[in-house]
Order: sequence, then C-alpha cells, then structure tokens
Amino acid sequence: MKPIYRCRVCGRFVEEAFHCGVSCELFLDTRRRVLLSKLVSGLLRHFPWEAGLVVDSEGWVRIDDLVYGIRFKWRNRELYQWVTREHVVAVAQLDPKGRFEVCGDRIRARYGHSFRVSIKYSIEYPKSLYHGTSVDRLASILREGLKPMKRMYVHTTVSLDDALENARRHGRPAILYIDTSCLKERGIPVYKASNRVYLVPFVPRDCIRVFKSS
Repeated sequence: MKPIYRCRVCGRFVEEAFHCGVSCELFLDTRRRVLLSKLVSGLLRHFPWEAGLVVDSEGWVRIDDLVYGIRFKWRNRELYQWVTREHVVAVAQLDPKGRFEVCGDRIRARYGHSFRVSIKYSIEYPKSLYHGTSVDRLASILREGLKPMKRMYVHTTVSLDDALENARRHGRPAILYIDTSCLKERGIPVYKASNRVYLVPFVPRDCIRVFKSS
C-alpha cells in the first residue's frame, strides 16, 4: 500500500508525490496507513462495540465518534493517538478496494460485515467474477458451493490480482471462476459493492469452475 500525500495546491489526498505540478506533503506513511485501514475495517465490519461505537441499521457511524473511539476507547489506543478525522477520511477515500463510504460526517464499510446491516446495492452481472480460496477448501466448495460463512455474503471480485491476494491468505492458493450467467439463470442476485468487489448470497457448485490452483 502506498503512502498518502496532500497536494499543496488543491488540498486533495493523493498517492503520488507530485500533484498540480508541485511536490506534495507526506500526510500518512505506509505503515500508519495500513495500521489505520485495518483497524477501521475491523471496527466498522466486525467489532464496533470494542471502541464504544453504535452502528445504525445501514452501517453508518459518525466519523468523530470513530476517531474518539480509536483514540480513547480502543484497547491499543496508545498506538493511535495521532489519528484525526482527516486521517480517517484520507484512508477511506483512497482505499484501493472501495471498502469504505463517506457521506457528510458519517462513514461505513461498504461490505464485509459479520453482523447484520441493511445496505442497498445495485444488482449487476459482470462478465467475469473470481473468488480466492485455498487448495484445502476446494473439495468442500465443489461439493457444497460457496457459502458466506460468518459474513452476510460471499465476496467475489472482477480482479484476478485481488482474488490471488485473498487466496494467498489461506494457504496454497486456488482461484475459482464464477459463472455469472449461471447465477442469473438461477435468479441469484449479484450485488455491486465497489468497482472491484461483488457480493453473492450463495454460489451453487454448478456455477463454479477452478480457474487456477497451485
């Protein structure tokens, strides 16, 4: 993940060291960006109560409440005393997978929740979808299909690189190809969560093919 810079001319947060024809000021180095991104993702998706946050029915929390929770209520708060509202907004705006959404003074995770929220997604069937998993899980997936497990949806992606990155987290990587025409024929919706991530309630085994495995 790249550092985040702030343009000295237009004030935008960018990932390039030069913008508007001038050098930018470093706003967030890679280490802190990754640290904050992982924490915000965890709090908004899985354990908001551990920072004293109250998430509404659509997944929103106030950004100021999130910053306060990180700095004063999170168990490892001593690592995050530098965090400001601007740091949270910068991380959300530039997240490469579109994990976060900012609206006014609120922020939410677009997808990935392990507790129930009601987020309205558009239904789209892209030409190709992929899912990263491990070789050890292939047999059960090809027998039972892809299930959301502890999350609300199965996560799929239009990016082969993202699928491979996810697969490598689980051991020997395997990439699955999801036949979207098969899903459409069966009346299974595919929800667009970001430009790269699509959510499916369940993927039947007949709609899955092994694209690549190590």
